[in-house]
Amino acid sequence: MKPLLTDLGAWDEAETRSKFASYFDTRQIKVVQVDGEDIGWVQVSETDSDVNLDQIHLMPAFQRNGIGSSIILDIMRATEAKRKPLLLSMVRGNKAIKLYKRLGFKLDSSDATRIHMRWDA
Repeated sequence: MKPLLTDLGAWDEAETRSKFASYFDTRQIKVVQVDGEDIGWVQVSETDSDVNLDQIHLMPAFQRNGIGSSIILDIMRATEAKRKPLLLSMVRGNKAIKLYKRLGFKLDSSDATRIHMRWDA
């Protein structure tokens, strides 16, 4: 995230730490494992009206091989059963936007540094 925000002229260490501390909730975190090895984590939160894919992080060696897609598709199925939209936000320039578009997410809104996407079942 830091390189992307730096490129946008929007990196602020203190603000980033504060925001992260405010939404990082260990009760919403699931560690991703492959063959018993921890390779990343995902955070999903839920409100009365929607489900949010807050964060998904995989170690670089495990990216671009279908693991992230599989995790997101599982979240989409669970969200569909709840009859809620699935929302996510990412920093502008994040290459994952191609993945989200391929999985059916649509642009919901954007601002100077973030792109907000939505998937409706």
